Amino acid sequence: MVEHCGSHYNYHLCERCFVDLFMWRSHYNTQICFKDGFMLVKMSPLDGGHDCYLAPVGQGDLGAALDALEQDAAERGLPFVIVSVAEPMIERIEAVRPGKFTFAHDSEDGDDYIYLAEKLRTLSGKKLQSKRNLVNRFKTAYEGRWSYEDMTRENSKDAFAFHVHWCNLNGCARERDFEGETCAIVQALHNFDYLNLRGGLLRLDGEVIAFTFGCKATPDMFVVQIEKADHTIQGAYQMINQQFVQRNCNDVEYVNREEDLGLEGLRKAKKSYYPVMRGVKYVATPKG
Repeated sequence: MVEHCGSHYNYHLCERCFVDLFMWRSHYNTQICFKDGFMLVKMSPLDGGHDCYLAPVGQGDLGAALDALEQDAAERGLPFVIVSVAEPMIERIEAVRPGKFTFAHDSEDGDDYIYLAEKLRTLSGKKLQSKRNLVNRFKTAYEGRWSYEDMTRENSKDAFAFHVHWCNLNGCARERDFEGETCAIVQALHNFDYLNLRGGLLRLDGEVIAFTFGCKATPDMFVVQIEKADHTIQGAYQMINQQFVQRNCNDVEYVNREEDLGLEGLRKAKKSYYPVMRGVKYVATPKG
C-alpha cells in the first residue's frame, strides 16, 4: 500500500521510501494509516522534535486528505506542521488549498544529495579525479587482499558487527542518535529480504572494513540508507561506494545518498561527489 500510494508521485526524497519509514519507525514513532486512497503519516521524533506529518501521497481528493491531517492535529492538541514537502507537492497543495499554507525551506541539513548513477559507477571527469585516485591506490596497495561481496542474510551479521566497531572507533556508541541508527540498522538487516534491500561488504584480509545497503525507491532512483567504512583505511569509503553502485544501480538514473544532518565532515564528503541535484524539503504550516 505504501509503494502503491507513493507511485502516483515520483518524488526524489528519501522520506518517501518505505524502507526509510520502516527502519526508522521506532526512532520517529512513525504512525501510518490509509484513507480514501492516500497514505497519511505522523511522526514524533524521540530527540524532542515537534510532532509532525508528511504530506499525503496517493490518488483522490488531496484537499480532503490535508483536512484529515489537520483534524488529527487539532484532536491531539498539536500544531499542524507538514515536513519534507517536495517542491512539486507545493503546487499540488496550493491548487487544492490556495493561500492556506506558508512554505519555508527547513534547512540545508535535511536536503538529500542526489547523484547520477553513471558518475558514481565510473568516477569519470576531472571533478572526480581524486576519487578515482583513491580507488586506484586502494586496489594497488591491497591487491589480492581485498574483496567485495553482496550482502546476504548470512553475512549481514558481519555487517552489524562492523557497525558496532565503527561506533566504537568514532566514539559515538553511546550517543542517542547512533542508538537510534543502530536500532534502524537492526530492523533493516533482520528484514533484509522482505524489504528487497541490496547491500555489499568490503573486506580486507577477510575482515569487514565497510558495508552499505539501500533499495530501489522509484523507477529511476536508488536510495542508499546506510554506508559505513573504516576511515583509517584510505580509500575504503570510495571503494564501497563505487563497488556497490557498479553492481546494484545499473537500472536507475539517480542515486540518493540522503542528507548530511548538519555534520560538517559528512557534508564535505557528500559535496565532494558533486550531486546533480538536491532533494530540497519544505515545511508547510497554516497561515495565521
